[in-house]
Amino acid sequence: MPVTRSISANQAPLVHRDNRRRFLLFLLCFALFTSIFVLCSKTVYAAQGSPTSRQKRIAVLIEQLGNDDFTTREVAQDKLLEHGLYAFDQLHVAQHHDDIEISKRAMFLIGSIRIPWTVRTDGPEVRVILSGYADKNSEDRKSHMQRLAALDDYLGIAALSRMVRYESSNRLSRFAALLIMNQVVPADVARTKDLAAELNGLFGESSRVGARWVRAYALSLKSPQESVATWDKITRDEEVLLATFPNQSSRLLLRNLLRWQFQLLRGLGDEAAAGHVARRSVNLLDGSREQLIEAIDWFASQESWEYAELIADRFPIEFGELPELLYRLAEAHLYAENQALADKAVRRAVAIKPEDIVAHTTMATWLTKHHFYDWAIAEYQQCTEQATVESDMGVRVRIILAELFHDLSRDAEAAEGLAEVIKQRDNNAVVMAVKRFYPSFAALESRYIYYQASAAARREDFAQQKTLLEKALSLDRYDGDVLIAAFRYTQADDKWRQDTLANIAGAAEHYAKEVEQLEKKIKTTLDRTAKAQMGYDLARAYNQYAWVVGNTVGDFEQAIKFSRKSLDLRGWTLSGYLDTLGHAYYGAGKFEEAVLWQSKAVELDPASQAMSRKLKVFQAALEKQTANDSE
Repeated sequence: MPVTRSISANQAPLVHRDNRRRFLLFLLCFALFTSIFVLCSKTVYAAQGSPTSRQKRIAVLIEQLGNDDFTTREVAQDKLLEHGLYAFDQLHVAQHHDDIEISKRAMFLIGSIRIPWTVRTDGPEVRVILSGYADKNSEDRKSHMQRLAALDDYLGIAALSRMVRYESSNRLSRFAALLIMNQVVPADVARTKDLAAELNGLFGESSRVGARWVRAYALSLKSPQESVATWDKITRDEEVLLATFPNQSSRLLLRNLLRWQFQLLRGLGDEAAAGHVARRSVNLLDGSREQLIEAIDWFASQESWEYAELIADRFPIEFGELPELLYRLAEAHLYAENQALADKAVRRAVAIKPEDIVAHTTMATWLTKHHFYDWAIAEYQQCTEQATVESDMGVRVRIILAELFHDLSRDAEAAEGLAEVIKQRDNNAVVMAVKRFYPSFAALESRYIYYQASAAARREDFAQQKTLLEKALSLDRYDGDVLIAAFRYTQADDKWRQDTLANIAGAAEHYAKEVEQLEKKIKTTLDRTAKAQMGYDLARAYNQYAWVVGNTVGDFEQAIKFSRKSLDLRGWTLSGYLDTLGHAYYGAGKFEEAVLWQSKAVELDPASQAMSRKLKVFQAALEKQTANDSE
């Protein structure tokens, strides 16, 4: 059985730390917890005798709750209250007694027994989480349980154990049991055995279903193979319960239980049995988009790609209507090294409702973020076939597609993607559409020529690159990327260098003046909407200055200052602006800061290949600097 189990989002994992002292404290808490039975009983006699004899006495008292004599019923009820927590399990079962009087009184007694959700051995973290727990509803209680499960070093296990035993709701009791079962198993064999022994001791007398699960879990810690039959019975019993009394269980509980069994069997190498359990869990799916996506993603997390195909076969209609399902299926085929089936799934996805451009661009964005660039390109290209170049959406999609090609260093294709728009420079509808995304049509055309220049540089046609850069600058002399490309032109002569430095200085001055003007306007503007828009414009001007100077020459400290101001205005979670800050620090020779901020940019936008490439450059510079400093 694996040491670490991957679990669903609603079962928070516990991060294991090898801390023997705290683990021993956890075992001590377990041992002390068992003493609450005596502390919470109203009389000492309830603790006398063997567990079997006590259970017999409690069983007799429960039957007396339905006696014809009122006094007998009242006396029995009082005595059961005196037994306190010792009677809890049997009273819980008695709630479903055929005798309505017994059932009612059992329910009353369950509600009357005070449950010690916190005990004196609980740590401060546990006490904070359990504060007010008794007054919470079911969903809030689940949230508290998950927080307990997320505590380090098993600190929440004792409290979760109380919930397994004494939660009046069977669903909550079993939910707590699942959280216990999904803790990280101690790496040390001896400690694992200690954990199993403590769990057995804590739940030995309980007849609650959740307690049986935890005992089976304890058995699996000691002897995984021996626990297989027990787990099969547990999951099948739960299937029967769900089918017979659906209000006492749930598909979610059963699904999570089956997934645990699946992991156990796979850990033992029994793929056939694991496959059978997987099919049983798939049968629980209701066909909703959310459930299907979650199920495929879970099997993917287990590297069990083959079950995506099983789910697709089970729900052919849904897979024919939802492209995100087909892309997950395609991903599974890729991991299974079946490119042909992956391509087939992608073609099916692209063909779903081709006229729904918004849905397909949304899908393309998701694919880009998950590094499925070719699939994203296929989606965007399908959109260009549907959206005319004269429409806002048609222009937008072509601009996005071109930028994606450029990010992937496929500049010839980037230029080709914009060519259709550029050819329409005399079409007023196209020009107006472009201005909704670019400052001017000339700025977009400059970008288009910049892509062509970049493609020329890649094929080492430097003469063509020079001509194209000059043309791009004639259209937009302040485009930062064009200026940077001119600055880095490898075949530069003295005149080129002088002209380029002059152009860079001119651009820096232009953006600095724009900053000054906007700062003054913001101070004197009272209109909130106008001021907010100016804030965006000011952040852009700060960023443009920092981008041009940080990547070329000039006042690097001012570039850093402006870059940080842009982030103050727009928030420090904007990857493009963090990318600028990284470049500004790099230009200033502050490689440690450059790596720091570029790393944050990549973390926010891991799909950006350009950002990732630059991070490697910055890291190499830092390593070299560190090596030189140590010599």
